[in-house]
Amino acid sequence: MSNVKKTNSTFGAPYAVLNLSKIGLRYFRMGIKASPASKKRLVALFSNHSNVGWIFDATGYFNLAVGIWAKDNAEINDVSQQIRNGLDPKDEIVFQSELTSLYSFGNRPVTGSGAPMCIVDSTVHPIELTPVEIDYIKLLALDCSLSAGEFAKLLNVSAREIASLHRKLVASGVIVGTQERIEYGKTYFKVFVDTLSRKYTNAEHDLIQMLWSDKACIYLERANSKYDLEFEVILQNKTKLKKYLKHFSNYRIAVLTKNAYTNLYPVNKVANLTEIKHTLLGQSGKLIDFRNSKLWYMGHSGAEAYLNVYAGNKKYFETMEQSELVLFKRIADAVKRRSSNQIFQIVDIGSGDGLKGRAFIQTLGEDRVKAYYPVDIQPIELATALKAHTDGAYAKHPTLLDFERLASRFPLKTLPNEKQVSLFFGGTYGNFDHAKINTSIKPLVRESGMLLVSMPLARRGKTDKEIIESYVSESVDQIVFGPLSQLGFQRSDFEENRKYRGLIAHYAMEDRCLVTSLMLKRDVRIFDHSFKKGTTFKLTTSWKPTLEEFKHALEKDFVIDDMFHNQDMAIALISSVRKGSV
Repeated sequence: MSNVKKTNSTFGAPYAVLNLSKIGLRYFRMGIKASPASKKRLVALFSNHSNVGWIFDATGYFNLAVGIWAKDNAEINDVSQQIRNGLDPKDEIVFQSELTSLYSFGNRPVTGSGAPMCIVDSTVHPIELTPVEIDYIKLLALDCSLSAGEFAKLLNVSAREIASLHRKLVASGVIVGTQERIEYGKTYFKVFVDTLSRKYTNAEHDLIQMLWSDKACIYLERANSKYDLEFEVILQNKTKLKKYLKHFSNYRIAVLTKNAYTNLYPVNKVANLTEIKHTLLGQSGKLIDFRNSKLWYMGHSGAEAYLNVYAGNKKYFETMEQSELVLFKRIADAVKRRSSNQIFQIVDIGSGDGLKGRAFIQTLGEDRVKAYYPVDIQPIELATALKAHTDGAYAKHPTLLDFERLASRFPLKTLPNEKQVSLFFGGTYGNFDHAKINTSIKPLVRESGMLLVSMPLARRGKTDKEIIESYVSESVDQIVFGPLSQLGFQRSDFEENRKYRGLIAHYAMEDRCLVTSLMLKRDVRIFDHSFKKGTTFKLTTSWKPTLEEFKHALEKDFVIDDMFHNQDMAIALISSVRKGSV
């Protein structure tokens, strides 16, 4: 829903509605009267923030509202402080409170029916979910129309297991219903009522009963604040509100005008926590190095930030996307020349959102493509990649796999008229030790397969400062913090970047690599281990080589058939392993 005054209509895939209290989340909101500059700054800062559930523009009681999902007071206070840091002295926070109950009424304005669905309640003991269950409900929040077989492919389990865990999640109250994405017509009112201002004893009870059965009501909420009863209704105009408020003397009204951001599933995914914990506890001293991996250490929030990293960072997009895409035509022509009339199976290693894989297939020609294999360690990324390829006529085979286990699935068995083409785009090659990543991707060029590897180049004359500033963003900040958030660290445990307001990641160039790190500003105890103030965690590294350095790293293990490049990007075409390479 981008504009709440549009005509009622549905858009996008339907999604599952979850009771997030059941999995240990609380819901805190803040309403702000902010200047245009502050609004722009806050929306940019909190879009894709893992704890932010939604951001609304409005008129009336407030002109900007932020909803926060959090596990505890520490997280609530941390995000609240970040919001305050983004305000100017003349901005005003007009309300902040936690919801004690929240009910959604589904699609009533469109369908004329819809039972209430509990999203927040007074859950005392949250339900423990397995990593597969967490992945599953994340995918349900994206698209609940997929079949059990399709979910099974994404999660690498059987359809029977999907059916079983779905029954469990419904029975335990985690999944409470489904809902379509709706462009609501008329005007969207959010009303805050002080029930102590009731004009007769049963006024509060009667209002709730009216809202419960009123098809114009979208949400009904209780809060721990002065305005303790809230509801949201879709009406023709403000005069229609009189029937709801005539028996109360104290209330506030806002008109929600634009949904600036919605995150339907703001929960961190615990991915390979055992490996992350081993990396943390296997080191000591003032420097802890996490750079021996990338995506499989990411939590869900990090993966989502990765998928959205280009949205708010134009410099990063220009560096990592455009310079790569312009090479696709020449590369596709070269691939077809080397493959005569063969058809292709495309393997997209570290597929991310799948958009570059889609662009390459379109350039290559869909009539020559038999199947597409997005390969990633995050189901959310596989699901997003499949969305990008929905209209492709070729088969799609999502493959849940990390780089170190590529040999367990690839190379594919191909027919004589088929060719496997593996894509390793986006410069991910530079996030790993060259020898290790070369070893992992060697299977992709066995049995006459082709491999394309891309790498951003260090432009002559480009300063370290320019390289660093092309990466600085809220999304990259979330990626960097991802592993430590899973271990129990809080953002508030780390020194803020004094140069880049609101961020905790620090950037430096080391040995031609851009390195990100976090530094503790206080002593922290995790897993019965103490980490002292000043301890530095190095989280990611991104190599910035020259063209010759990139060639040299590949030629240690591969024979490069061709190298396509411009001043910012190089893509190597490889079809054989160098003799003598193990």
